[in-house]
Amino acid sequence: MGSTRARSAFPSIASICVLCLAPALAIAPVVAFGQGGQAGKSKANEGAPAAASGSFAQACAQGNAKYAARDFPAAIASYRSAIELDPKNPLGYYLLGEAQLAAANIAEAEASWNRALTQSSDKDSAMRARILFVLADLKERQWKWDDAKAAWQAYLDYLGRFPNAGGFASSAHSRQQVIDAMLKQDKAYEVVRKRIAETKDGGVFTDLSKSP
Repeated sequence: MGSTRARSAFPSIASICVLCLAPALAIAPVVAFGQGGQAGKSKANEGAPAAASGSFAQACAQGNAKYAARDFPAAIASYRSAIELDPKNPLGYYLLGEAQLAAANIAEAEASWNRALTQSSDKDSAMRARILFVLADLKERQWKWDDAKAAWQAYLDYLGRFPNAGGFASSAHSRQQVIDAMLKQDKAYEVVRKRIAETKDGGVFTDLSKSP
């Protein structure tokens, strides 16, 4: 009985993770972000034939439509086609990573977003900020808490340098606070787990809520 009460007194780390990840899902509109605007342009498209630029945009639009229909394999194929048309455009890699994440291919999404970060520049601060955001969120999904905190700080630092990037500084701050609270909770729960293990080994359970 004692071990059951102790276990129920602390929420599971998995349940906290769900709460921690929820804000990112609400502010990552992949379809809206992938159509038109400065984010759809790259150095490679400057001075390029209109047909080539249009083909890239068309491939992205097709991928967005498939993504919205939850046909993630088809969306991935469309985004790969867009990348072939304009391999220096970070938008293609960004959208590919979104579709790969939706298909539960986390490692592939991370690789795509890291490539997007490499291809991005401060000339399109909105695109670069969005990439930094999803990379930070991905660290949380991988339960790499220290890396996630550092990634959120890198995102905040970037927004400080480029305030017109249209980022979500308040969300990043709240995510850091959630990670801190979760790590503190986990540390406290570790003490309980240790005591539970001791009782299973024949020891005497100590009620941690009472003073020694």
